[in-house]
Amino acid sequence: MPTGLLGQVVARIMARETLAANLIALDALDLAADDRVLEVGFGHGRTLAAAAKIVTRGYLAGVDPSDVMLGVARKRNAAAIRAGRMELKPGMSAHLPFADADFTKALAVHTIYFWQRPERDLAEIHRVLAPGGRLVLGFRPSEDEAFVRNFPPEIYHIRPLAEVERLISAVGFCDVSTTSRAMAGGQMAWTQARKPG
Repeated sequence: MPTGLLGQVVARIMARETLAANLIALDALDLAADDRVLEVGFGHGRTLAAAAKIVTRGYLAGVDPSDVMLGVARKRNAAAIRAGRMELKPGMSAHLPFADADFTKALAVHTIYFWQRPERDLAEIHRVLAPGGRLVLGFRPSEDEAFVRNFPPEIYHIRPLAEVERLISAVGFCDVSTTSRAMAGGQMAWTQARKPG
């Protein structure tokens, strides 16, 4: 995980390269002013900053394992954090530091590759979502062969679309569906699901 000056550079590159995919994920969440939104792997923090413009009466939170990204995101979202509208925590998706049914919406973009046991991470997201809560996962699927070739399999666990949908359903989500489109660098997919209730 990049640290120091290298980490700052990586954060800027990530912000540029992932912005479009993150905004599509936000659009799929259909945010409302009073939503309670969780981003798993917030990275540079731009996605939560964009969400904060819509979620004006609700609450936004995120977890990320990188201290560098935590610093970058906290700086970018300093006003929302000071106002008590946003909370950013260090942490992993396998053990989310939030109460059951705490959120109405959740998203994770480009994070599923790093989940060794995705059922555990997805079950945690399911746990912290309220009944009726919505999830959007954004990722490059293994159907994008160029993407698979460019990233080491010992670090990136790149899964096919059908497997991601199956994993999401297996932990209790319903109404699972995926949209995909070509973007710079290859194919991007967004799988949406809902917690029953």
